[in-house]
Amino acid sequence: MSEQRKSEEKIEINQDLLVKYKAHYGRKVKTEYMAKYIYRVHPKGLFLIDVNKTLEKLKIAARFLARFPPENVLICSSRDYAKKGIEKMCELTGMIPITGRFLPGTISNYQLEYHRTPDLVFIVDPFYDNQPLKEASKMRIPVISLCDTNAYPAYIDLVIPVNNKGRSSLAIVFWILTNLYLREKGILKPSEVIDLPPEEFQVEIE
Repeated sequence: MSEQRKSEEKIEINQDLLVKYKAHYGRKVKTEYMAKYIYRVHPKGLFLIDVNKTLEKLKIAARFLARFPPENVLICSSRDYAKKGIEKMCELTGMIPITGRFLPGTISNYQLEYHRTPDLVFIVDPFYDNQPLKEASKMRIPVISLCDTNAYPAYIDLVIPVNNKGRSSLAIVFWILTNLYLREKGILKPSEVIDLPPEEFQVEIE
């Protein structure tokens, strides 16, 4: 992994940053499980996620991720808006990205040429990323997942309540998680951040 440079203009990782990038905007649907992460309803009918709980879970996720060799961690998603954030985080941490279609058997079938044996799987949406979720569960591999207000997070070991569909939201989640992880690994000091802005983690609209 290339040496990380530190930002001269410090960005504070806090709840306001999550709100700025609309990470608290949920859907107009909530499930019973996700109700505990909702703090109110937007005038337009959207359920709003408590960013205090989001940030708390991101910190827990960073500590959990830091326990494993990065080359044994898969970050997967079929969501187009997650692609750049995942690839940038993996570039900076050494984790393994799988974006786009997840080939069946990647985790569960050791006879396949592209088979992987991760220690941990991170997904963006338990609905869209159901294939890696099912395979990780079958192989008893722990799973971390971003979950919106309409999620049914079965077989997920660590839920991160957040807007997992928006371009800016996904960018800030992966930017924050990258920084928190690098702090846990001692690559960054507790108050330092990488020199890349969150927008570098965001997919551009063509």
